Amino acid sequence: MATQFQSLLNSYGEDVSDKSQTLLQIITKFASAYCSTIEGTARNIETTELCGGARICYIFHETFGRTLDSIHPLAGLSKMDILTAIRNATGPRPALFVPEVSFELLVKRQIRRLEEPSLRCVELIHEEMQRIVQHCGNEVQQEMLRFPKLHEKIVDVVTQLLRRRLPHTNVMVENIVAIELAYINTKHPDFHKDAALVPSLLKTDSDPYSQMNLGQRRANTPRNHMSPQVSAQQQQQNNQQQQQQQYSEAHEQNHVGENSTPSMASTWLSNILPPAPTRPDSIENSASNTPVHNNIVSPVKPVNLLPDMPVNHNPRRLTDKEQKDCDVIERLIKSYFYIVRKSIQDSVPKAIMHFLVNYVKDNLQSELVTHLYKSDRAETLLNESDHIAVRRKEAADMLKALTRANHIISEIRETHMW
Repeated sequence: MATQFQSLLNSYGEDVSDKSQTLLQIITKFASAYCSTIEGTARNIETTELCGGARICYIFHETFGRTLDSIHPLAGLSKMDILTAIRNATGPRPALFVPEVSFELLVKRQIRRLEEPSLRCVELIHEEMQRIVQHCGNEVQQEMLRFPKLHEKIVDVVTQLLRRRLPHTNVMVENIVAIELAYINTKHPDFHKDAALVPSLLKTDSDPYSQMNLGQRRANTPRNHMSPQVSAQQQQQNNQQQQQQQYSEAHEQNHVGENSTPSMASTWLSNILPPAPTRPDSIENSASNTPVHNNIVSPVKPVNLLPDMPVNHNPRRLTDKEQKDCDVIERLIKSYFYIVRKSIQDSVPKAIMHFLVNYVKDNLQSELVTHLYKSDRAETLLNESDHIAVRRKEAADMLKALTRANHIISEIRETHMW
């Protein structure tokens, strides 16, 4: 029992004789425990949850890393957006090649999406640095419970220090993204390989050599082996000519009994004049509105040279050239976006460590000494809480009683031995 109460009395601490020295010892102990929690060298390690440096590492490589990996290079970018950017980059002139300006505009738009998760990573590290105050070890926690006013001031100094460093860290992270946006390095070693493949991706059948080869293939192809589409068109034309001829013969036979034999002029006209076009509404009244040209009526339906535009709310189908241009831009955007994302995923944690974490570690003790170690404030900060003083007195009295009882038991034992 004496051993137990002795350890309890040690936890409550001894009476403060030199308050300035005690204040400096507490400040130094807190700063050392704070840095040890970040570095992972603290005596008492948490086993229930991640804290300190382990939590910071988890935020860097799990939370922030997975968030960046989940951002697709072409998210929010459709093929029509890419095609519109290509057209806007060429102005009034039709583009012979894919303009580089459209690639830069689109890839910058995608790189800007990396700024928000980077700033969110800074906020998470700031919150964890604030929580480390609660995980500074049992020794410091006992001192904090013993001097509640000192504990409040220490938390206030740490909070103010972190708050002052937060804007500098945010500015640096924003500058990292701005640096990537300032210059699109198309000569990057990892990007240059994909950029070199662009000419091969743009090769189409529109090249002169491919057209010559295609013409030679068509010339060497026998007429009996025409494509199904061409043969179908010729069959349709033959059917229309047969129908026209049968209709003309029937019409001439109907007029043989009523009129005389057609004159040479009418026969000549029927041979050289094209069929008269008829509208759909005039076909129903063909008996009364028969077109002239020797009563020749054409059964061929009219051909509309300017067909009506189809009403379709879906995006139009891209041509082969437009599709290839979009594919080239998409491939270049993916390649360069992956390069920038890898760079930001590496640079942002380094910037946070330099401007926030390491700065706080290096300057925490000097900040605490500057704001707290003053002779006129030592009396106020080292005022113990009432329950700690009462418990210390009870533990001291109990320890004295146990020590006295132990002496009495020893005397009785010695008496019996003699």
